[in-house]
Amino acid sequence: MFKRLFGSGTHSSLIDAAFSDVSSMLAQSGRMFDLAVEALLDNRPLSADLERMDDSVDEGERMVRRTVLQHLSVNPQQDLVASLVLASMVQDAERIGDFASGLGHLVGLAQSPREGPYRDELCEMVGDIRPMFQLCEEAFREDDPEKAKKVIKAHRAVKKKLSAFRRRVAKSDLSADMAVVYAGASAALRRTSAHLCNIASTVVQPYDRIRGGDEDV
Repeated sequence: MFKRLFGSGTHSSLIDAAFSDVSSMLAQSGRMFDLAVEALLDNRPLSADLERMDDSVDEGERMVRRTVLQHLSVNPQQDLVASLVLASMVQDAERIGDFASGLGHLVGLAQSPREGPYRDELCEMVGDIRPMFQLCEEAFREDDPEKAKKVIKAHRAVKKKLSAFRRRVAKSDLSADMAVVYAGASAALRRTSAHLCNIASTVVQPYDRIRGGDEDV
């Protein structure tokens, strides 16, 4: 990404630091995602305070925005496109943390253990989504369009699966609490996948078309 955004010229250490902060936010959101899934689908006790972890992701977003603003206030002509890309990426990274926290909140709505075919399907789709975190981070850090395309392709497949899953839940004879839990989980997983796809799109799309992961790339 750096070569594409900055060319052969120099770029600000502030912008370098901001990209590093986005990577840290993704890593923290990935940890939150794992903990929430373990509690929701594996019926394990929630072993960490997701709200507190989400606060650190939110602080990361504020830090990146402050860094970008500080950089542009000093030299508004340098790294302008990179700054705009960062502002978009950091918003998606923050939202991933929100949806991970939301998955954890669903645990309190369930009145029975999560088991059976609906739970198993969601576990399978979690397995599809989890590798996207690392691929997404590597794609923008290494400026690797092939890895970015893998994230986008994975999102398209996950989106279709989750849409079909939600329709089946709507027609099922599940209890009200479990229908809410499974439908809510499918929505959170879909949005998590979508935000990872948005970040990956910054590697393969021009600025005016980022967040267009469903378009041909």
